[in-house]
Amino acid sequence: MRPILCMALPLLAVAIAAAAPLLPNPDFETVADGKPAGWTATLPALVTLQEDGGHAGQRYMRLSDPDAKTGITLESTRLPCRPGGVYTASAWFRTADKCNPGLYLNFYDDTGTRLHHLFQKATGPTNGWVQVQTQTTAPPEVTTVSVTLYAYIGEVGVFDVDDIALSVTGGGEPGSGGIPLAPTGKKEVVNVDSRRELFVDGYMVDSLAGAAVRRMHHPQRREVAFPTDAPWEGPTSAYFCVVPVDGQIRIYFRGSGQEGTHEVTCVAESDDGVHFTRPKLGLFEWQGNKDNSIVWLGAGTHNFTPFLDPNPAAPPDQRFKALASAGPKASLVAFVSADGYRWRKLREEPVITLGDFDSQNLAFYDPLRKLYVEYHRRGRNGFRDIMTCTSPDFVNWTEPVYLDYGAAPWEHLYTNAITPYFRAPHIYLGFPNRLMVQRQKIATAPGGAGVNDALLMSSRDMIHFERWPEAFIYPSLDEENWTDRNNYIAWGIAPLNEREIAIYSTDHYRHKTARLVLNTIRTDGFASVYAPMAGGQLLTRPFTFTGKRLEINYATSAAGSLRFALCDEAGEAVPGFTLGDSEVLFGNEIAHTVSWSGGSDVSALAGKTMRLRVNLKDADLFALRFCE
Repeated sequence: MRPILCMALPLLAVAIAAAAPLLPNPDFETVADGKPAGWTATLPALVTLQEDGGHAGQRYMRLSDPDAKTGITLESTRLPCRPGGVYTASAWFRTADKCNPGLYLNFYDDTGTRLHHLFQKATGPTNGWVQVQTQTTAPPEVTTVSVTLYAYIGEVGVFDVDDIALSVTGGGEPGSGGIPLAPTGKKEVVNVDSRRELFVDGYMVDSLAGAAVRRMHHPQRREVAFPTDAPWEGPTSAYFCVVPVDGQIRIYFRGSGQEGTHEVTCVAESDDGVHFTRPKLGLFEWQGNKDNSIVWLGAGTHNFTPFLDPNPAAPPDQRFKALASAGPKASLVAFVSADGYRWRKLREEPVITLGDFDSQNLAFYDPLRKLYVEYHRRGRNGFRDIMTCTSPDFVNWTEPVYLDYGAAPWEHLYTNAITPYFRAPHIYLGFPNRLMVQRQKIATAPGGAGVNDALLMSSRDMIHFERWPEAFIYPSLDEENWTDRNNYIAWGIAPLNEREIAIYSTDHYRHKTARLVLNTIRTDGFASVYAPMAGGQLLTRPFTFTGKRLEINYATSAAGSLRFALCDEAGEAVPGFTLGDSEVLFGNEIAHTVSWSGGSDVSALAGKTMRLRVNLKDADLFALRFCE
């Protein structure tokens, strides 16, 4: 019997011979629970496995359609598709009825939407087994392909089918969906171990392709954390410090009225990071009583900046430390405390003398480097800038040096708010306040010219920072935030819960409504690699890792998706970990373990030089890490 062809192609036989077969269980000989493995029927009761001898083997499938109002399909497993590849499908049909069973090539995107198909019918009744073939080119945006056998609506009858074949020649990487391949670059191999890596900088990015970009995200303005309206506070309260302590959040700050009046150091406390109270400490008298939250009243109150010291060698009476401009020419003096309320000078002499210390000057202990690290203000080339130095003991400090921002433009950076990110402490995040000194939006602004916003920058070596040019926090709709010295981000960030981080900023400076505002941002969500629906690809630099699984922080739209491939140093996907093997991931999760067709265990690749290739469609990738 002559085969029925969908089109006459002189090279068809050559193409079929040259291409490798793709379809699992094409002859229905593999059975699981009485059903052919790798095949799915829409009406299983009407699709039966026969075992009395098929076209070539023992088994074949029978589709029985008794009702012209119904159609029956038997579809193969959907396989990773090579975009642009020429696909050929064939099947052997047999029927004694006047029906026309169909053979379909179906192509889908990552949402499961069929974007393209081509079919050919057999004409019944047949004289024994007849072969039907169809051939088409996969569109660029598809990611999976299947073969479907169809009993049409409007027909009745019984037909048998066996020995399905699917092959492809040419085309792109299976499962890539036509997204361009990101090329390998020249970045050196690094050991990421089991650290969490963010995309707040370009460190992990070797190249991006298609529409993929790195983009910064902005905190969401939530509510007023607290107004600075206590009698010992006031409209120029400033230099807020966020210090998580024993399950609470403490915020230290300068309480001050209009400039030239009083300055004190005070504290507010919260159990949830949202609702704050002022403890009645009874330490310092203010306006005739000690019923207040003042923790320091003396030299250094202008910018007293405390922190909780995690150094295991710190004596109990020095659990808290602070720097403040309490020395000659506002130089920095070290303070210590056992409880964060009762403070004393560590020594009378200043510990850091080179700098312009009229802003917030901060320090912290870095457990990874086993050093105290400090950042303070210092002018350079007519701009307000930032210097840094380190100390092994909080007393003896290295000579301060300026930060390096690469190709970023010169700008006035008033405060710095630099801190190690608590979920990835090898990365320093900075939130400097940018001053546009010549601009004046509100003609009656009490401080005259000057408007401010907050920036985002990051570093992996304490000195070299990658600074985003766009604002991280914009001035709000309030006119009071378009006057000088607003939108200062408090030093220190803290988790509100597993999903959100608290970032506090100042509002309405110099105004009677001065307050601290709570903003929130997604955990790890400072920046991401993003691609729109057009699609894009990330290729990381080469790395080695430890661990058994890949965990990511991501978000997609309802239609968006991500796919993942673990590749060798040359960028070639490792078998079993290709884009085609990858799960099609969609959703919104802080922690998701990536899986492939063989599972999620990547321990066999630990210690080897690898790259990660990620396809994104309307999706953000915020962070990744390898872990146990």
